[in-house]
Order: sequence, then C-alpha cells, then structure tokens
Amino acid sequence: MMSETFSNKKYIFGDTAIYYTESPVEGREGSSVVGLMAYPKDMEIDTKLLCAESLVQASITGDETIFDYTDGVTMCGRTSSIMRIEAQTESASGIETRLSDGEGNVYIHHLEYYPQSQTFGVWIEYKNCSEEARTLEKLSSFALSGLCAHGGENNPAKLTLHRLTSAWSRECRLQSLPFSVLGLEASWAHHGVKCERWGQIGSMSNRGYYPFAAVEDGEAEICWTVTQEAPYSWQFDLFGEKESVTLASGLGDFEFAHWRKMIPAGGKFITHKAYFTVKKNLSVACNALLHRAQACLELPECEKNMPVLFNEYCTTWANHDEQKILDILQAIKEFPIDYFVIDAGWYKPIDKGWGFAVGDWNENKSIFPHGLKAVVKKINTAGMKAGIWYEYEMTGKDSEIYHNEEFHLTRGGKAITTTKRRFLDLRKEEVQSYLQEKVIKPLKENGFEYLKIDYNDAFSYCDGAESLGEGGRQAAEASVAFLDKLKKAIPDLILENCASGGSRIEPYRMSKVSMCSFSDAHECLEIPLVAANVSRIVPAQQSQIWVVLRDTDDDKRTVYSLCASFFGRICLSGDVQNMSAEKKSLLIKGLEFYDFVKDIVRDGDIELIDNMVEFYRKPVGCQIYVKSYQNKKLVLVHNLLGEREIVVPVQGKLIQAYTTEHYCVRKDSLSVSMRECSAGAFLIEG
Repeated sequence: MMSETFSNKKYIFGDTAIYYTESPVEGREGSSVVGLMAYPKDMEIDTKLLCAESLVQASITGDETIFDYTDGVTMCGRTSSIMRIEAQTESASGIETRLSDGEGNVYIHHLEYYPQSQTFGVWIEYKNCSEEARTLEKLSSFALSGLCAHGGENNPAKLTLHRLTSAWSRECRLQSLPFSVLGLEASWAHHGVKCERWGQIGSMSNRGYYPFAAVEDGEAEICWTVTQEAPYSWQFDLFGEKESVTLASGLGDFEFAHWRKMIPAGGKFITHKAYFTVKKNLSVACNALLHRAQACLELPECEKNMPVLFNEYCTTWANHDEQKILDILQAIKEFPIDYFVIDAGWYKPIDKGWGFAVGDWNENKSIFPHGLKAVVKKINTAGMKAGIWYEYEMTGKDSEIYHNEEFHLTRGGKAITTTKRRFLDLRKEEVQSYLQEKVIKPLKENGFEYLKIDYNDAFSYCDGAESLGEGGRQAAEASVAFLDKLKKAIPDLILENCASGGSRIEPYRMSKVSMCSFSDAHECLEIPLVAANVSRIVPAQQSQIWVVLRDTDDDKRTVYSLCASFFGRICLSGDVQNMSAEKKSLLIKGLEFYDFVKDIVRDGDIELIDNMVEFYRKPVGCQIYVKSYQNKKLVLVHNLLGEREIVVPVQGKLIQAYTTEHYCVRKDSLSVSMRECSAGAFLIEG
C-alpha cells in the first residue's frame, strides 16, 4: 500500500511528466500497486482513469498470479509485485524509490534523467532483507503503465506497436503492428490478461528481434519508446487487463528463458538498464535515444572524428600473407585511411580453413615469415594503426584447445558443440589466464591498436548455476567483462564488435566498444536498407559499413557502395591493387564528400527513412534517407531494381553532390533520374 504522502506524485523533467501512481488490486482488499507513467508535460492526464501495474515486475518462487488465465502467458502481474513505497528521493538527476512487500523483499527503483537528450534510464536493485534465501524467477528492468489511445475515443486499435525484427544480414528491420492485429483490446468483461510477449534466448542478443519497442498513438502524437541493455536472453511484455496497457522489459524470466536465481539472506541482484523517452513520434524518439547513447560513449581520442578504415578480408578472403598485405598497403597509399585490419586466417595451418582453426591463436610463420610485429611496423610506417581479428570466445575442431572440455561451456555436463565449434567458459580463471596469454599479450607485444572481435555462433543455456538461464547469463556477463579487461590492459585499444555481422549490437555491449560491424551483406544490393535500419538504434559514430570495391564495378556501382557507407563509418575492402585512375579519382571524391558531411552523419537527426522494400534479396523500389544538422541536410538516395524518377521534398540550396545520375534541385524538392542500382548523396543548406 502507498501512503497518502506518495500517492499520485508528479515530477517534471524537461519535456516529460513522470507520474508515480497507486492502483488497487482487484480481488485483494487493501492491496495496491505502485505504477510508473510518463506523458508530455503539457498534456492533461487523469491518472486515476488509467490502470497502473507495478513499476517493478517481480516474481519469487511460490507467489501467485494476480490475473486469471495468466500462467504461461506472462509472469508479469504476480503477487511479488504488490509492494508499498518506503521512501522516495528526488534530485536533478532523477528519482530513487525504495519499495517493500513487508516480507523482507526490498526493491530500489532507479530513474535517471539525461537532460541533453531528454531521455531516461531505469533499473532495479533487489535486496533480500529477510533471514532466508529467496529465489527470483523474474525481475524486470522497466515497467511503464498507462499506455492508451488519447486521440478522440480511447480505442486501442488506434495504438501501434513498433519493434525491430533482426537476423543475420537483415538487422533491425522495422515492424509496425496495430493493437487490433495483436489482439490487445480488452475483453467485454475485462476478464483475463491480454499480452504480447517476445524477445530472444541465448548469447546473440538480436537474433530474432532487437531489444526495442515503441507504442505510438499517432492521432494524439505520443510515442513511448524503450531500448533495453541485453547481453543475454531478454524479453518484452506488453500486457494489461483493461484498456490501458503496461510495457515491461528486462532479463528473460523463468517461463520464457529458464532463468531462476537464488538470492541469499542479505544478498542483492541488480538489473541492466532500460532507456526510454516520450516524444511526438517514432523518429523523434529514436533520435533522442541515439543522442543519449552517443553522449555516453567513452572512446579513444582517435575515434572522435570517425576515421576511415581498411579491412583486407574481402580482398584476400582469409588467404592473406605478408606479401599480400604489403601489396595492399602500396595500393591504398593515396587514400585517407587511418586503420588497417588483418582479418581472419593469420593463425590457421596452411591445410585448414580459418573457421575451424580458431582457439590456439598461434602465429603462422609460413604466412608471416618475419612475424606479425614486422607487418605492424609496415602498417604504422604507412601512417595507419594496425588491427587484427580474433574470435577468442570460440574454439574450432582443428584446434588443440577444442578437445579440452574443461575449458568450455557445458549443458548437461557435456561441452556445447555447434557445427564443430565450442564456447570457452570465461567465468573460469584458467580460461582468463589462457586469454591473457593468447590474446592480450600478443596484442601488446605486436603493437596492435585495433581489435576486431568476431562471434560466429551462439549458445542458448549452460551449466554452472542454479538454473540453465542463470548459467547463460553469467557466461554472457563474463564475455562483456572481458572487454573491460582488454581496455584496462591496453587503454587506447579500439574495439570492434562483430558477431557474424550484427548479432550482438545491443546497448550494453555497444557502450563498451568503439564500433560494430552490423552485417555481412557487404556486396549485396540491400546493404543501404540494412544500414538505414540500424541507424535508428546505433549511433552513426559506431556503425561500420563496408565499401567492397570490385574490378567489375562500373562508376554507378562504385557510387552506390560509397553512398551506402555515408550512414555511418566507412570500411574499405575489395579489389584495390589494379584500380584505374578513373576509379581512384571517383573513390577519392567520395571520401572527400564524406569528410565534408561527417558532422551531419555523426551528430544529425534522422528526418526520413523511406525504404518500403518487401523482399531484400530481390529489392524492387528505392530508399530515401534524410539527416539534418543545424541548417544542413544530407540526402541519401538509393535506387534498387528498376529505373525511376525519385523526388525528395527538401528545401534549400545544393552545396555539394556525389552521384553519377542526373539531378535537378528546385525550390522545394530534389529530383533524381535514377538508373537501376544507382545512388546519390546531396548536401542541402538552408
């Protein structure tokens, strides 16, 4: 129960009103829950008309459901969520709320405000203040109540759920579904919970979905948007019994992800953060969350201006050697490139493939007869920082360590094996010592300043804790903790987060690295579509996009590839040894254009993403992308299969263009006559 002192409190932070509300629990006389609501500060809200669910969605072994017909549908709405406020503290940086169920279970709800982006962070700290162990089966990071339609009649059909489907080579594709399709209207008798539950299980955090959701009332211009830190299994629950619903997010629970954790007397457990905002539409909300993420980045000084890099993988296809590296360095000397990355294969025996040779990490002297250190010196002499590829969490069947089962994650006492690969258990001291010797030491000794971290498979659950889900969570946390260990050992090390493309680009891991590789579809027509999608949730400063140059590319295709990279960071690769003078000139012009618009790419707001392409593998149509900063706009246009005239409604003066296509700038529009598989980049001022 909430005391009168705390009932229905309202706080203003920037453009948002935060409400802490009390709602009775039906069928449980004298019981109530404390809910959290958020609305634009200028909007009049009667919170008493909205059904709040607990701002802490928790479940402890043995509790009951509040709603009928709930078991197996959601673990939200359990009796563990009935609690009272004991204390609440407000500061300029946010609000801290202490809640208790009166039985020794204490929850500290943290709400942190980020004024620069006008967004919020939320997380929960659980404390077992009883004299006996308690077992958590669910503990959300975030729960926001009172989500309903306000434009005219309170009709749930007017609400839309936005989420991001995500898989290898097609990351973060927007999916928008009305509540009517999801079946989220209340029943005629308000009997039985309605719920849409989704997420993912295992060590690849955005395999299926990215941990993101938005609920939008387009008529009233309200969009509640949240993204969740999620290095391991996670879930969202959009649920309720009446017209308004609650959106909760956090670690995957016992029903969804086999997570159960015992907390001893006096012990505690802290969730990861969720970040949310309330804005007028999805685009504005995503921009705000992007600015929060960017403002919190701790990057090496050399990363601040988004330098260009070269990765030799799509040049040598893991068949590199010392001489090939030197030849590439000679070929790219005219280009403004700051990093050079040696990709997979430097460790493999001559007769083995790179994928199943991972794990031993022994430098192959037949490939590099003078050693990697000598090659690093050559790269440095060419004016670039040297980088190298590792997949240090994996071992392959062609490595010796693969056969040491004690070093690996197990399930049911047996090493987890996926396609002749296994996973090192980074929770173990002996594994940490091994990686110190095989990863950190060689990086230091050879002078590498850049590390590309790959991860080409995933595990679901593992042994080593009181539940398989807790075992997996601990293993994933150890993986992220190793990033901190790397940065402590080599303070200015540039870290690239690659996971078979972009399968681990959730906010927590991304806060630890300089950049990510978001897709392996480097040479495909759909690459600008994926790049635009990812740009909604990953700051451009961190989004690495490959430009793979081929001898067979005509000027139109070269520009298409370069323009795709203008969504984020440029990574060059491909056929560079025999480039014609004309292609070199075209490439240099593209890099010069990128340098000219880099401030817009890094700091701008997305105004438009129009890429209504149904089938990525045969993409018919076009994409229009507009990003603005101060009084300038960057317009990126990609035409896919078919020829068409594309008109972009944009006002201003054309400052610079990079394209092979015919275009015309009018008073209120940009018109481009586009051939198949062509692109253009345009800088507009005013």
